[in-house]
Amino acid sequence: QQCIKPPARRALQLAMLSLLPALHLAFGSAYTPSLPSWTQAVLPGCAQGEECGRLALANGLTFNCRFAGPAASVTNVLLLHGFPEFASIYSGLMAQMASQGWRSLACNQRGYSEGASPATVDAYSYYHLADDAYAMAEAAGFTHDGGKFHLIGHDHGGFLSWFMAQPTVYGNHLHSLTSLSSPHPMPFSEALFGANADEEQVVASQYLTMFCLDDSASLHNDFWYLALGATAGSDLGFAFGDATTFQLALFWYTTVFLLDGIVAMPPVLSAEQILAVDPAAESVVALRGLFGTSVPWPSQGFAATDTVGNISVPTLFVCGTADTALLCTRPYALESADYVVDASYTYKQERNCLRVRCDQYSYVRSLAFTVIHQLITIHTSAHQHAHVNSSALSRLLSRQFDVGCRLRSRLALVRRQHDAR
Repeated sequence: QQCIKPPARRALQLAMLSLLPALHLAFGSAYTPSLPSWTQAVLPGCAQGEECGRLALANGLTFNCRFAGPAASVTNVLLLHGFPEFASIYSGLMAQMASQGWRSLACNQRGYSEGASPATVDAYSYYHLADDAYAMAEAAGFTHDGGKFHLIGHDHGGFLSWFMAQPTVYGNHLHSLTSLSSPHPMPFSEALFGANADEEQVVASQYLTMFCLDDSASLHNDFWYLALGATAGSDLGFAFGDATTFQLALFWYTTVFLLDGIVAMPPVLSAEQILAVDPAAESVVALRGLFGTSVPWPSQGFAATDTVGNISVPTLFVCGTADTALLCTRPYALESADYVVDASYTYKQERNCLRVRCDQYSYVRSLAFTVIHQLITIHTSAHQHAHVNSSALSRLLSRQFDVGCRLRSRLALVRRQHDAR
């Protein structure tokens, strides 16, 4: 299987969308767009000041979502979470944005909402995920009368944001892009496979070759589910109740690497190859011992087939220096700047995981300042109004954007189990 929606189909789809206003003028009331619906509800995990509920899109899926900030705001922000986390990671940041008078929306995406959990892997294509995200922004009124919105994504949500920011996807609808932890997919792909591969990133990404296995959540007595799914917590009434449910979140990896081909697949390394690069990578070796080296695709890896191209929106790339999964301080990650053309680009490093226990999330106040200051700068240059509440910028946010730290603490458990065998 190749791309679920090839670029040619995307171009045709966007061309048809551009004709909708003309069709409305030509046919008047005969043209009635299908509008999504919002049902506000009291859901567990909804933070003070948030409006939580369920957003039903025209594609038949219903997402658990949270809004913050005044509905009449001219500054609108859509936030996309990563793996394995929920939209609740953004509650602190959304509260700070609301203090600026900004409207923000964060939804639990496909595989993370009970009403948006299709059973087939191809339903998790990045093309579908991008369509979902844009439809959410549209439903929130962010695109009304040609309006644009700011897009923020972390981890998988970061890669998805880079993908959406392409002019052939939804880039023309964006004021800005902020990627937390995730470099542009093209230099990341080159770091995983090919002549310029980054050996340290290849070692750090070995888990990808395990996530993409068939029924990966259930393998070895539900190992990944117990290590990551059962410990992910819950949000707005949804939790990963078993390995079958958690497999839907892992489908994001299967599509982006195997079906869509948006990111390259790294080679499968043996224990000896892993230790030759990083003698301290004992947890990765333990995982390789558990899952083995046999995979149903070329074990030497392969290049991306549907590469993400240049974007032309102001971009902020925030790198967590302690991230052990996405090594965004490495030289390859700095090449993300080469893919932002005719727009400003800012690269910022933040030291994450300051506490001994990485699963107690707390990220430094400077991250809040960095993100909000960037959006203020963009709005100032666009002659839009933004009111700065300096006291709000000084508050600590409630969680940390660093999946790498979570994986590190979980992999420590893997090593202990491996040693006990």
